[in-house]
Order: sequence, then structure tokens, then C-alpha cells
Amino acid sequence: MPLRICLVSQSYLPFHGGITEHVWHLAGALASRGHSVTILTGAPFRPMPIGDPDPPGVTVRRVGRTVRLPSHGARACVTFGWGWRQSLKPLLKEGIDVVHLQSPLEPVLPLWALKYLPGVKVGTFHTGGDTPHWGYVHGARWLQTFAGRLDLRVAVSREARRFVSDRFPGSYEVIPNGVDLPRFAHPGAGRPRRVAYGHLPRLRALYVGRLDPRKGLLTLLEALQRYRDLAAAHRWPTLEIDLVGDGPLRRVIDRRVARERLPIRCHGAQSRDALPSFYRDADIFLAPSEHGESFGISLLEAMASHLPMIAANISGYRETLAGSGAALLFQAGSPKALCEAMATMTRIPEQQVRMGEAGFDHVQRYAWPRVAAQVERAYLSCLRTASETQAEKGGSARGRQRRARATILSASDS
Repeated sequence: MPLRICLVSQSYLPFHGGITEHVWHLAGALASRGHSVTILTGAPFRPMPIGDPDPPGVTVRRVGRTVRLPSHGARACVTFGWGWRQSLKPLLKEGIDVVHLQSPLEPVLPLWALKYLPGVKVGTFHTGGDTPHWGYVHGARWLQTFAGRLDLRVAVSREARRFVSDRFPGSYEVIPNGVDLPRFAHPGAGRPRRVAYGHLPRLRALYVGRLDPRKGLLTLLEALQRYRDLAAAHRWPTLEIDLVGDGPLRRVIDRRVARERLPIRCHGAQSRDALPSFYRDADIFLAPSEHGESFGISLLEAMASHLPMIAANISGYRETLAGSGAALLFQAGSPKALCEAMATMTRIPEQQVRMGEAGFDHVQRYAWPRVAAQVERAYLSCLRTASETQAEKGGSARGRQRRARATILSASDS
């Protein structure tokens, strides 16, 4: 029996990022399993083209206005507004079985949905890092009330669970992010794509993500400058880097690239349809983030594209890559260590192939159909638990309806 699911997320198109990718794919995967799925999000504060299409079979309802504000070393989407219940009357009339909130303890839309929307409440926590979130530190006592409204707490990794449970202890189920494997498959994957450049081979490295300070991009610029000087002296392969994404460091990077004539191309934010071609044209993937990463969806995309990786040795990345053999890890924030990893990777093409194949084998466990099935099982378990709890309390007419529906769901699940 299909569920009526409302995915609440302040991060969604036209704003790109890990949570947007998570919501887009999860909504589409759940809809393909026969569920009725609505994404509840905001509209851009300033008019801007959405660009990418919504997932097939999914309804998107927008309330309020979304802006991006500095948060935890990056920029987070925050949706403001009022009169939301009035505008959501059609959705409320249809009924909601599950309200699934992304970053459920962040203002403003998730807190509103926790308080006012019907249905069991599931919250997924995405944040990680060594520095406590300022909102969790200063608002923990107030946010405890909202955390208590969650029927199920989900974290995308053990790192994300550790990060949130430090301030909000409790039981958390770990369900990872996913990746659309067919989207990144391409002919010739797994073979090094060396191109002659004069008398030296040329390799292309790729970075995908926000151009934020915590992403380690200044470390990357310094490391590339070191590598370029060493490569000229030792006749190593030439390394060029494509940066895909936008953010507050864009002007700083552009100025430095021009001043130091670094072999870097900044492509800005790209549409979902255009993104796979950048992975297809790359030889190596770079993930230099210094902190604040609980998972790394771009790591999954790189592995799905058979790309070997150079990644910062931070807990979120270590967990995602554990046992894969798909990456060289370097000391986060160290240009010297990153330069050494570049030198090791670029000079051994056979290693590139081995790591690309190992990553592709590893990433199969993160295919979206598999992850969506985990989420669906969590929903059904949560509904049954809520029904049993209601039964113990006695039973209003609404409680009897919920128990009857849970019984049907339980039978269909088995």
C-alpha cells in the first residue's frame, strides 16, 4: 500500500549541494516504488531560474522564500515566511503518513513542519565535523523540545550521528546517502585517459562542490603550484584542474589563478544533466575538504565514474571510503601532503586503473534503489511503532484509523 510522504527540505533546486542531491534522488526513488511523494521547500528570495527538472512523479510545493546564510563554515539554505498552513491546505486535506525532514533542527521551515504537520516525523541529520554547530551549542535547550517530536532519527553516517548526538543524545539509525549509478556510467570507464601535451602527458583532475573556505581550495591552489614546479623539474605529467561549483571563494580563486597562471578552469555551478560529463572527462578526483564533511556525495559520484581519488584524511571521508582502496588520503590542510599525493597518483597509471575499479565495486552498496529500500523499511517500522504506542494509550477514532492503516502496511511489507 503506497505511503503519503512529505519530504521537507530547505535545500533544494535551484540551490545545488549534497542535501539537494539527496532529496532529489530519494524523492524520485520513493515515487518509483509506488509512493505519493511531495517535496516541501521554499522559493528563491530573488527570482532565478530553477533550471533542472523535478524528479519524475514527484510534487513540489514551495512556501516562503529561501536565502543562503553563513553556517558551520559553509552557506546553508534558510526558508522564511508566514501563512504556510493556509497555502498547504490541499496537502493537508490529502493526508500525510510520513514527514521526512532534512536537517530537522535548523530554522525555520523544518521546525515549523515538526510542530504543525501531521504524520510520523523522521529526521535525517547530514552535518559532521570537529567544530560544534553554533546553533546546537546556543540553542540546545530550546531545540530539545523539537528533537522530542521526532519519531525516528536518521544520520547519513556514523560521523553525522556522533556530531548530533553530542548535543542531542538518543537512538539514531544510520542510512547513507546514495548515488545514481547509471547516470555516471560511460563507455571507456576504468581506463586512464592520458592526452599528449607536447612531449609530456597531461592529466585532468576534477573538484566538485561549493567554493567555501572549509573545502580546502586554498590548500589545493598551493599544492598545485608546488606540483607544477616539481613536475617541470622532474618531467612529471602535467596536471590541470577543473573546478565545478560556486561560492564565496570564486573571486579569490579567479584572481590567484590569473596572477600565478595556474592550470585551473572554474566552470561555476552546473546543471544536473551537465555534471556527469565533467566526471567523464577527468582522470583523477580531488576532495581536499578540511572539516565539516559527514559523508561526501561527490566521492560516490567519482567512484561511480571509475575515478581514482585524492581525498583529505578526515573522519567523514574515511568512513565513506573505508576498505574501498579507491583513494589516496592526505593530511587535511597540508599543501605539501597534497602535492605528494598528486605526485604519487599521476606517475603510476596502473594504480589509477586499480583504484578506479576498486571504487566502482565499493560504490555498488550506495545505489539509490538499495538506499531507498532502507528508508522505506524505516518508514514502515516507524509507522508500526507509532500505531502500537497509540494503541497502548487507548484509542481515539484517529488512532484507530492509524492502527488499521499500519496493519495493512505491515501485511504489504511482509
